[in-house]
Amino acid sequence: MATKTPEEIMQEAEALIQQVQQSLDETPEIYQAQGLDARKLNESMGPKERAEAEALFRKDMEDIEREVAEEAARLSFANAVPRTGGMRKLRNMI
Repeated sequence: MATKTPEEIMQEAEALIQQVQQSLDETPEIYQAQGLDARKLNESMGPKERAEAEALFRKDMEDIEREVAEEAARLSFANAVPRTGGMRKLRNMI
């Protein structure tokens, strides 16, 4: 696994955000191509379905945040500066 600089990680994240935003912007066209009306679909969703969708979304976001924190911890340990000075000299027992 190649180590990436924080700048490279940020650039990749920004590119991914732009890609997701573009996909979201294209969603109405996809619905229209399939003959669906997005407004009617949203209106047909009841409170139970909406609550379930929001719970699933929150769980996904928590999973993503946990994975990001774990990866940051891995990177911090991987990039930790090793102790200098080598091995300590053993002391004689009295």
